[in-house]
Amino acid sequence: MSTHAPQKRHIIVGVDGSPNSHKAIDWAIQYAHAGDKVTLVSAWSPIIVPAEMAVPYTFDDAASRTVLDNEAKRVTSVATARDIAIATHFENNDPRNVLLSLKADLIVVGARGHGAVMGLLLGSVADYVSRHAKVPVVIVPVG
Repeated sequence: MSTHAPQKRHIIVGVDGSPNSHKAIDWAIQYAHAGDKVTLVSAWSPIIVPAEMAVPYTFDDAASRTVLDNEAKRVTSVATARDIAIATHFENNDPRNVLLSLKADLIVVGARGHGAVMGLLLGSVADYVSRHAKVPVVIVPVG
């Protein structure tokens, strides 16, 4: 029988405001053990298009930050009751790069985020992260 305390884990979860992202957060909270830390991670980066298609835009990440804050508020009481620390991390960067750059023991993402069209434009974050991560990745399925 082991007499040492279990190692505390750091779990990061991709957050984009989609229903499947919401499910991934819930899965991570249910999976976590007392003493673990779950960091909700969001990133926002404008789509870069060829110059001939470019139109002026405002670099506004307020909506993404609001989604992240709301998700943290939603799960904090449940997590705290189970002795799970909740943190948030936001960057103006490609979500794939952010999820892979953070130190973690486990990465959790939803299988699909904003839908097929955005998936075609941006590439699948879940697919990319699962292929390049140095730690285990859980992809929470749709449905």
